[in-house]
Formats: sequence, C-alpha cells, structure tokens
Amino acid sequence: MKPQSGARSENVAADVRRRILLHNTRTSPPPHVGGYGGAAFLAGFVCLALGLTLAQPAFSEPPTTEADIPNLVAAAATYQSGDSFEPFRRLEELVRQSEPGARKKLETGLIQLLTPPSTFEARRFACKQLAIIGSIRALPALGKLSRDDETAGIACLALTTYPPGDADRVLRTALPAAHGQSRIQIINTLGDRRDAKAVRLLVKAAREPDQAVAEAAIGSLGKIGSRSAWKAIASLRERSDPALRTALANATLRCAANMAASGDLKRAEAIYQDLLSDSSPPYLRRGVFLALLRLDPDRGEQRALAMLRGSDAELKPVAIAAVASLPANDASQKFAAEMDHLQPQEQIWLIDSVASRGDAPARAAIQNCLAASDAGVRRAAIDGLARVGDASSVALFSQALATSKDAEDARAIESALVGLGGGAETDHAVLAELKKSEGRARAVLIAVLARREGAEANPVLLEEAGESDPTVAKAAFRALGKTAKGDDLPALLEKLANQRDPDALSEARNAATHALARIEDSSRRSSVVRDSLEHASSKEARISLITLLPACGEAASLTTLETAAADSDPAIRDTAVRALADWPNASAWDALAGVAAQTDNESLRGVALRGLVRLAGEQNAHPDAKLVEHYRQLLSDAHGDGDLKLVLGTIGGAASPEALQLTLPLLANAGVRAEAEVAVKKIAESIKADHPQAAQEALQQIQAKQ
Repeated sequence: MKPQSGARSENVAADVRRRILLHNTRTSPPPHVGGYGGAAFLAGFVCLALGLTLAQPAFSEPPTTEADIPNLVAAAATYQSGDSFEPFRRLEELVRQSEPGARKKLETGLIQLLTPPSTFEARRFACKQLAIIGSIRALPALGKLSRDDETAGIACLALTTYPPGDADRVLRTALPAAHGQSRIQIINTLGDRRDAKAVRLLVKAAREPDQAVAEAAIGSLGKIGSRSAWKAIASLRERSDPALRTALANATLRCAANMAASGDLKRAEAIYQDLLSDSSPPYLRRGVFLALLRLDPDRGEQRALAMLRGSDAELKPVAIAAVASLPANDASQKFAAEMDHLQPQEQIWLIDSVASRGDAPARAAIQNCLAASDAGVRRAAIDGLARVGDASSVALFSQALATSKDAEDARAIESALVGLGGGAETDHAVLAELKKSEGRARAVLIAVLARREGAEANPVLLEEAGESDPTVAKAAFRALGKTAKGDDLPALLEKLANQRDPDALSEARNAATHALARIEDSSRRSSVVRDSLEHASSKEARISLITLLPACGEAASLTTLETAAADSDPAIRDTAVRALADWPNASAWDALAGVAAQTDNESLRGVALRGLVRLAGEQNAHPDAKLVEHYRQLLSDAHGDGDLKLVLGTIGGAASPEALQLTLPLLANAGVRAEAEVAVKKIAESIKADHPQAAQEALQQIQAKQ
C-alpha cells in the first residue's frame, strides 16, 4: 500500500473526525436548562468535538470495524503530542478484538504507519501493536527502522517478541549497515534473543575500535551462551584488551551460567575455575565461587571446607555464608570444628551462619565462643545463642556474666536473655540462676526477670529488694518500678521503709511512686500508704513513706501530711513541708500558707513559698477572684525583693485586670522594677482584646516611669 499524500492524509483525518462527531451528535440533547435549548447545547458539543476532545467515547458509540481501518490509520499517521488519542485507542481495540481475517488488513495499516510521512509517535505506536500481532510481512519495514538511530529502539522492541528465525535474520541483515546507537541496539537485541547464528557478526563487532559497540557485542555473546559463543569469548580474552576486561569477565560469567542452566555442568565448571584466577576482580571471583558451590553435588560443602582451611581471604566470606544453607545434617558440627583456625572476623561470620541453621550442633558450636578472648566474637556468640538457644542456655549466659568483666558483654547478655525463647521454662531457669548468683550477675538477672514479665517475677523481685547488697537492691527496685501492681504495694512499701542505702532508697521511692500511679482509686492509694506509715517502726521509715503522700493526692493523705508538718521532729517536719510543696493541687494552699507565715525556719519558709507560687502558676489558665486573692496574699507576705521576684515571675501568666492592678505598684520598686515591667507587659498583652483601656493605661505607666 502506498503512503497517502499530505493533503490526502489531512482529508482522511478530517473524515474520521467528522464521522466521530456525527455519531456523537446523534445522541439526544439534554432538556432545556437555564434558558438554553437543545440547539445551543448541540452547538457547544460540536465545538468540543471540533477541538478533538474525544479521549472518552460516548457510551452508544458503535464498535470499530474493519472498514474503519484506513481512516483510522490515516488519522493516526499525523498524530502530534496534544492531539486526540482517539485513532490510537480504536486501533488498539481492533488489535485486541480482531479476528484472523481482519488482522491481516490491520497489520497492513500498521505497517503503513512505519513509513513516512507518519510521525515518530505514530511509528512507535505501530511498533508496539506489531509486537502483538506482527507477522513476517512486517519484518522488512521493521528491519529498515532498526537501521535508523531514531527508530532502532522501537523497531527492536517489536522484533524482540517474534519467534526465532526470520526476525533474527532481519536483525543480522540490518547489522552491517547500522551505525551508532542503532548498531548497539541491534547487537543488544540479538543477544537478548540468544541468536546463535549471530556469533560471527558479534565477534566482528567486538573487535571494532568503538568501545561501546565492542562491549555490547561481548555482552550479547555472553547472553547467547552457546559453545561457539564461549569459544569466541575465550578468543577475545586472549587479546587482553584492558578496556574490555570487565565486559569480557561478565560475559564469561554469564556464558557459564547459561551452560550450567542447559545441563552442560562440566564445561560450566571449567569456565568458572578459569575465572577463579587471582587476576580476576574480587567481585567476579566471589560470584564465580558461589556459582561453583551451587554446582557441586553436596551444594559446596567440601569446597567450602577446603576454602576455610586455605588462605584466600577474598573467598572465605563466601564459603562461610554458604554454611547457612548446606543440606547435610552434620554441617554445623563439621564447620564448628574449624572455628579455632579462623581469624576473629571470620569466626563472627561463621557464628552468624551456624546460628541461621538453628540446630543442636549450632548451639554447641556457638556456646563455646561465649568465653572467647575477642570481644567481637563474644558478642556474636551472645547474639547467636539468643537466636538458637532455649532454657538450657540460661546457665551458660549466667556463667558468662559471672566471669566477664566487660560491661558491654553484660548488656548484650541481658538483652539476649530477655529475648530468649522457652517461655515459662526459661523464666524458671533464670530464677534458678538468680538464687546462685551474686553481685553484678545477680543484678542483671533481676533486670532480665523483670523485662521478661513472667508471672513469678514480682515475688522474687520483692525478695531481692531486701538484699543487703545495694547493687542487687537497686536493680530489684528499678525492676519493680516497671512491674509492681497494686497488690504488690504493701510489700514494696515495707521494703522501702527498711531500706537505708541512699541510692537504693531513691530507686525504692521511684518504684513505689510508679506502683501508686497504677492504682486508679485515690482512696486506695492513700489507705495503703497511710497504713504503712502508721505501722512504721522508725523515723527513717516514716520519712520515706511521707514522701509518697503527694502521689496519693487525696484528702486523708493531705491531713496526714499537715499533721506531720507540725511534728516536733525537725527531720519529719522538713520532709512533710517539702511534700506539701509537691502536692498536686491547690487543696494544700492553706497548709503551705500557714507554714510560710508561721515558721521561724527560713529554709522551710522558702520551700513553702515556692510551693505556693507553683500552685498559683498552675491556676493561671483560669484566673478568678480566688487566684487574685492568692497573689495578693503572696505579695503582701513577701520577705524582700527575692520573694517579690519569685511571685512576679508567675503572676505575669495571669490574664486578669485584677492581677494587673496588683502588679502595677511594683513598678515603683527599683529592686524589682525590671521583673514588674515584664509581668505588666505580659498581662497587658493577654487582656488587651477584652480590656483595651486597662492594658493601654498600664503600658503608659511603664513609659511614664522610663
């Protein structure tokens, strides 16, 4: 079929558009809307159609038929970016649905699109469709396209899907006349298609001075992978062109893989052995050695063992990694026997590989490394045993804890024991070791028991909290802070009351505070602490328990605290006042205010004042008359500029005109003027929307005093 002239193509394209428009305008116009009738709507629709906005066909469009092909091809031939895709869409529909009889005519139309004056987009579309339905009739046109740099890629795309034979011949015929990128594209396609008859041409191309062409040809020889291709690659390797060394190595590796896949194992192994020479790049040697391991009947066991006993540092990691997937049941035992002959880093790799096997010999091999002199090996063994170990491994970890003086080892063992499988059985094993251990090992096992959160943890932890060794007691209290529940609180408070070591006592208080927070009922919290306080037999015990009363936050606890604040013993009185200063809400205001006003102890008065200021500040978000009165009281009872500065630092957060009025007189006090200005400005800014005049007047007072 001869190509259409430009005028003829435009006429055909116009005819296609008219037919689509005619069909669309046959649909019924919508009813009268907003004063515009169906005729007006139809005119608008025609304008849209003439603008080629036809990407979505009407639902009632008749199916595309064989008779539409010439017009659609003509319309598609002129396609430019931004035009309607409709001709392409309808041709695609025919490709999907056409019967064998219509397919020939459709293929003829697509072949026509491959020739000028069709646009590049039209030719690319045609190649994609011919990749689906193309026959030998399309090969000459595709072959011609393959010799052009602009179209070689799309032509080879279509040719790639053809069966072996004629398409290969077309590519081989096109190769001698092709240049530049089209030549490389054809070479790559011949390799992708594994055309054995192209070997001679590819060898010739591989000897060309253009390095890109030569590398592509060598790569395709590797893809073909036949005996003749291998001989060609071997011949090229003898030339030892440094620029092509990498391409030749990769092609050789690929050729060997193809031979192995086709069953020619002996020849593949010979090629791999040749590539193992020391002159090959390390990455290539590693890949070749791995391939050899897979070819061996025993999946590389003997070869890997021999490598471990040798001195090839490049290939040992590959041999070690292969241990994880060896099929033999005794592989872990065999390779573990080589452990002592390896360097520390190699031992670390082998521990990881053996651990991946997860069998009993693996556990035995790994546990022997827990006492290694190299820290990295020890840590690898700890991690490996955590992966494959069970309850029986607890004793080994405990022994390692007792003998190691490395803090990092202890942390690693703790994490390993926490994650160790075995459930309750492992928990019992940890308990058994805990009873036999001492010092740091005992503290670590306590932490493990807590983090495993077994059912038996808390009773044991409570028992350990009474140990005379501060390190053990601290660990137990720290663990109880995470695990203790409400039912454990009385026993925990007893241990706290009897604790004398300052560091352990601090941990005990933290643990008790956390346990109290887990009890939702405040009266229950208060009852437990007050009951323990009532039965406390020593002043030290009372002091420890008094510090917990703010965590109860309940009226009875506050009453107990107020009584303690008036105790004749200075230590108890001091502790109680400090606890009052930490009270969680304003219900402690009167008690603190009484202390601040009545005590002769300046230190306690300062504690009470800071507590009062904190409570006032926490109410700033909701200023009311009571809060203003509290600030008035604080300012009135202040002892000097230090107290005033403390109050001014908080009153600035109270968005209240009354608070502003309390603050303004302090602008005249030279000792606190700077703090007063800051407070006035903050209050004025926060109230200016609702009280603009008061805010403005306050700011004017600041300016007047400057």
